[in-house]
Amino acid sequence: MLKLIIDCHAICHAAKHTIGDLSYEEQKVGIIFGFLRQMLSLSKRFETNQFLFCWDSKKSKRRDLYPSYKIRQPRTDEEIKFEKFAFKQFIEIRTKVLPKFGFQNSFIQTGLEADDIIAAITLNYSNEFIIVSGDNDLFQLLRSNVKMFSPKSKKLITVDSFTEEWGIEPEQWAEVKKIAGCRSDTVGGVPFVAEKRAVQYLKNLANPDTKWYKNIIEWKDVIQRNEALVKLPFEGTGIPKIIETEKFYVSNFIEITEWYGFRSFQSAETMNEWITHFNMT
Repeated sequence: MLKLIIDCHAICHAAKHTIGDLSYEEQKVGIIFGFLRQMLSLSKRFETNQFLFCWDSKKSKRRDLYPSYKIRQPRTDEEIKFEKFAFKQFIEIRTKVLPKFGFQNSFIQTGLEADDIIAAITLNYSNEFIIVSGDNDLFQLLRSNVKMFSPKSKKLITVDSFTEEWGIEPEQWAEVKKIAGCRSDTVGGVPFVAEKRAVQYLKNLANPDTKWYKNIIEWKDVIQRNEALVKLPFEGTGIPKIIETEKFYVSNFIEITEWYGFRSFQSAETMNEWITHFNMT
């Protein structure tokens, strides 16, 4: 059966920016609500209840190699307070909500990111997978059995659609990121070389007389440094063991909705959707 691999922090952050202020009994619950709502939506769209949840570690081995990795801009006291409430819900989902629901495939590894765990899964299992994330770093993992779905754009990305857009194979995407760097991860690349120019270079379509082409030649040290930062998985990532015997119970789900006051999930119509799509007993 098709398995959905969830980039959990991406889903949580999306919920944080939309309904993050939702509260119940003076407790922030919006991210938990948004996460569960996204699960139901994904289950309905792809007709599966097989989920693999992958989480970022708070520690970062990449930052040990490159101190500027994912360095955040200064934040206000209010933003810091909001982040603390948000992160508390991330932990609540991983350690309390998902286990209570009945999910057993929730993975985190110290010093590593969800991307690394996703890579370890897709490169070592032959199941049909859809990676749920909007992070284009994961393009390098696309295969005949691995697709990507962006919750924001609702776009399904396949090997064919990727090669049609970029003109290279997914396996070459790490080479693109090594050259261009990654703005979202604050990984510096070769000056004046974004992803499209990096692709031109890899396809031997670039003019050697241009300044940016010469920059690629001159900045080999940066490109070499970036390999450990952008190639998936990070060296030493363990291969998660996927448990196939998950069972979901109506009583457990109702208990979760009671914890957080999610009355909308308890309506007859919506409850029937949860029961049907997750095969609850």
